[in-house]
Amino acid sequence: MSIKIKAPIWKTRSIGIAEYKLQKYNQIEILYRTKDGKKLYPHLYFISKEDALKYPTQIVKGVQLRIIPIIDLKVIKKQSEIE
Repeated sequence: MSIKIKAPIWKTRSIGIAEYKLQKYNQIEILYRTKDGKKLYPHLYFISKEDALKYPTQIVKGVQLRIIPIIDLKVIKKQSEIE
């Protein structure tokens, strides 16, 4: 199962993943596109639940999120391999 992120948290260049969505292994796709239609973060990323639970939490609209810097995510597929 892939977790789809609409847009990153710009100030910290991170993403927020709801704790209830975390599984043992998580594939992450960041859907945000620039004005010209290109994905700013075009790869597929990976993080394990064990690693994700090490990051700080933030509660947004009653949902507990783990805030994970994008740079800490592992690239599992580069854009050229996806297309």
